[in-house]
Amino acid sequence: MANVFSMPPGLASLEMVTVGDARNEPDGRAMQDGTVGYGSVAHTYAIGKYEVTAGQYCEFLNAVAKSDPYGLYCTDMSYIGPGCRISRSGLSGSYTYRVNADSVNRPVNWVSYWDACRFADWLHNNQPTSFRAPATWQRGGSAVC
Repeated sequence: MANVFSMPPGLASLEMVTVGDARNEPDGRAMQDGTVGYGSVAHTYAIGKYEVTAGQYCEFLNAVAKSDPYGLYCTDMSYIGPGCRISRSGLSGSYTYRVNADSVNRPVNWVSYWDACRFADWLHNNQPTSFRAPATWQRGGSAVC
């Protein structure tokens, strides 16, 4: 049964599904370095049912990227073809972001692994208006990335 990782009214919510096959078998194929055993997860966890939308990512940018020191916004996002149509305006320190109405529910793109980690950290920590530096991200039982 799906649940919703919901936040205070007006903030992004993601529908989550539980992955409950704890202790699933790891991938038996060898990596380039010869190691094996990746992909097994020893605990139940939740994952987003749908891809993160341009609208949700835009909300994140407006909350944490007024100056964007981590490069969370990529100018390629604004392109009509391969982009998700998120645009940025203003000057560093007062950047604002908007997404075209026809792209709000489309999947976001031009997001790096670390951008995705920061987005997950933002969701996990009740969507603050800033986030901690990577060295202080939570680890262990409440790990995000």
